[in-house]
This record gives sequence, C-alpha cells and structure tokens, in this order.
Amino acid sequence: MLGKLMKYEWKATWKFMCLANLMILIMTILADITVKLDFFSYQRDNMLQFIAMMVMMTYVLSMFAMVIGVAIFLIYRFYTSTYSDQGYLLHTLPVDKHHIIIAKVLVSALWIIMCEFVMYFSVIVLVAANGELFETLADSMDTIISITISDTASVKGFAVVMSLIAFLFSLFAKLLKVTACISLGQLSANHKLLFSVLYYFGIYIVQKIFSVIYLVFAAAFNRDYYWSEWYGWESMLVSGIIYSVVFYLITWYVMDKKLNLE
Repeated sequence: MLGKLMKYEWKATWKFMCLANLMILIMTILADITVKLDFFSYQRDNMLQFIAMMVMMTYVLSMFAMVIGVAIFLIYRFYTSTYSDQGYLLHTLPVDKHHIIIAKVLVSALWIIMCEFVMYFSVIVLVAANGELFETLADSMDTIISITISDTASVKGFAVVMSLIAFLFSLFAKLLKVTACISLGQLSANHKLLFSVLYYFGIYIVQKIFSVIYLVFAAAFNRDYYWSEWYGWESMLVSGIIYSVVFYLITWYVMDKKLNLE
C-alpha cells in the first residue's frame, strides 16, 4: 500500500515539479550562452548589455522562485490532500496513517533532492562556462569532501557517507516539522492555517533555544569546543533523528487520534 500511495503522490506532483526544474534548465542555457558570448564586453552596444543583464537577473530570480514555489506547493499539497475536502476521500481508504505520512514525506524529499541537484548543476555549468565542465565538477566534489577533515581515506569516506545520512535526516526533520505544524493547526476550531503558521514559528524559536543551550553546555564542559562543530555531521544527525521522531509522532497522533475534517 505504501508503494501505491507514493505512486499516487508522485503523479499528483510531477507536473508542477517538472515545470519548475525545466524553468531552471532553460534559464541555465540562456545564462550560459550569455556568459560564453560575453555580452557584457560589448561596451558600445547598450542593448546587448541590457539583454545580458536581464537574462542574468531572470536567472537569479528563477532560482529564488523555484525555492519558494516548491516549498509553497509541497506545503499546499500536504494540506489539501490530508486536511481539506480531498482529505475525506484519503482518510476513508483502508490505509494506515503511518503509510500516508511516510509516502508524502518520501516523495517530497525526493523532489527536493532532485531540485537541489538541478540547481547545483546549474551553478556548476555557469562556473564552468569556459568549457571545463568536468574539471569544475571534480574540483567541487573535492571541495565538498575536504570539508569533512580526516587523515585517512577510509575515515574520510565514512564521514562523507555519514554526512549524506545526516543531510537526509535533517531534510526529513524539516518536512515533518511542516506536517506537524499543519496537523497541530487542525486542532483549532477556527483559523487553522493561521495557527499552523504560529505553531511553526513557536517550534522554530524553541529549536533555537535548545541549540543555544546545547552550545553553551558544550562550550562550558569542553573549552576546546568550536562553534563550527555544531554544523558537523554528528550534531546534524542526532538533531535530525530526534526532531524527525518528535515531529512524526505529533503528525501521526493528530492524524490518527484527533482527526476532525468538519
């Protein structure tokens, strides 16, 4: 049943997500042509410079539009398919609530990873506009790997793998925080969306308070503790797992025990 739910969720989201990624690819091609032809060097041709400037501005704006648009779309998709009129049909199906949550989170995570890959590749293409695409890709991968400082190849490989796992749990935690806030907002009799937003900011503030407390205690017990260590894969993995479990349980509890679609 989980596979069927994921397939249905994928079909319901692929059109918008593919259009968003296609927009980035088209703008990447136009920006790449602009850089390679070096339109900005035509100082006597104001029209070419204006066109080049507009293309690059549109490229940057398309990046922001994609990030914001994808976030709004996925949030809207979860809300309408679980707690609006569409939710009546979904919750009347003989489907476990765990499968519903997992299917939506996994599909959303896959789309976000795909979008981030497209955006990353887009930036690499522009950086390598002189034709050294593969060299730039190799250098960028070396830079990413070198971030996880280690003395041996085996330890470095382990750190890279654990960093990827930590990234996944951090992504799950962010997605589940949204589902938890939307679910908590449904407990209100009125202004459910407003309360969902208030829950989100409230949880965000609480998370920041916990982060500061952790940093203070870590620095107090270990004078050699560096603030940059908070952004290591260990802290990201632990916090990602904890927040994922907490937000998942909140979403499941409201959806399974407190569901009210009236």
